[in-house]
Amino acid sequence: MEALESLSSRYMKLITYSMESILPRTIDDAYLKRVSGLSGMRFDTEAITKSVSVPAWDLLDRGGKRWRPVLTMLTYEALGGEAEEIADLAVVTELIHNGTLAVDDVEDQSELRRGKPCVHVVYGQDVAINMGNTLYFLPIIAVLRKGSIPRSVVEKVLTIFVEEMTNLSLGQAIDIAWHRSLSSNYDEHAYLTMCSLKTGSLVRMGMRFACSLANTDAATERALTRFGDSIAVAFQIQDDVLNLVGVEHEYGKEIGGDIKEGKRTLMVVHAIRTLPQDKSKRLEQILSSRPSDPFLIREAIDIMKEAGSIDYARTFSRRIVMEAWAELDGKLPDSTPKEALRELSEFLITRSR
Repeated sequence: MEALESLSSRYMKLITYSMESILPRTIDDAYLKRVSGLSGMRFDTEAITKSVSVPAWDLLDRGGKRWRPVLTMLTYEALGGEAEEIADLAVVTELIHNGTLAVDDVEDQSELRRGKPCVHVVYGQDVAINMGNTLYFLPIIAVLRKGSIPRSVVEKVLTIFVEEMTNLSLGQAIDIAWHRSLSSNYDEHAYLTMCSLKTGSLVRMGMRFACSLANTDAATERALTRFGDSIAVAFQIQDDVLNLVGVEHEYGKEIGGDIKEGKRTLMVVHAIRTLPQDKSKRLEQILSSRPSDPFLIREAIDIMKEAGSIDYARTFSRRIVMEAWAELDGKLPDSTPKEALRELSEFLITRSR
């Protein structure tokens, strides 16, 4: 991980600086007039600070890997740019991501996020939902009004933003429908599509931002976005694995929470496809009941272990990333950022938290 470590300190400083610029910890009148486009209003800055900025920074200050903006900056530097030029756009994806976490936790009735009570537990569901929704849109307008995006690519950047935010919501819709048993149309291909929409959207957004600023050729952009997509899907698969077999104090969320929520993961799909009918039906039955009983959650995990589904998922995630890297490798010149891209993908699919 030498290449990634050599860049990470600089990148993290850029990410923190840009996040505090795009979403100040204390909101003032000048900032609100700038992002809202309204000059004749009397804003309650205290209200907006306490209901948007404070809960958002509570979540942001808990940590997080920040791998989405890191991936965006690595991509841009691998294409010949400087990370400072894209830092503000890169953190748009991180701020949106944290907004989705706050809303997801309300939808899933989760209790822990990054080892602490979820935003809605601390501040209330109304604050969490509104804060999350605000982070879907505020960052991009703040970057535009700051003048961080060259005028020549503003239209393309906004198109990318709207496309990928739409994809994000479509992926979430599919995930919700599956774990609420509103649809049974899931198989391996459908699962991968859902992950590409839900988890891949912000990754693609950042990499497409980088390609737009670097004026990348179409073939290289396709290879980069496919690589980013594979990382996102593999990251989600690893997250699903850790939800079943991770160590809770390291993972930061409750183990077995996906079963409690009835989520259909790659491991569920694999187990249902490979197990005898009685076992696959039993797994479906447990998931559809959205159990809180720890014995039922353990039974579902044991069924997936028996099917070899956890090992299958780990092998699958590694394979798709390696295949995408093989396609991309020859399209980027050798450099430290390029090597760091490869190292980051390796870390994301082997992490323990």
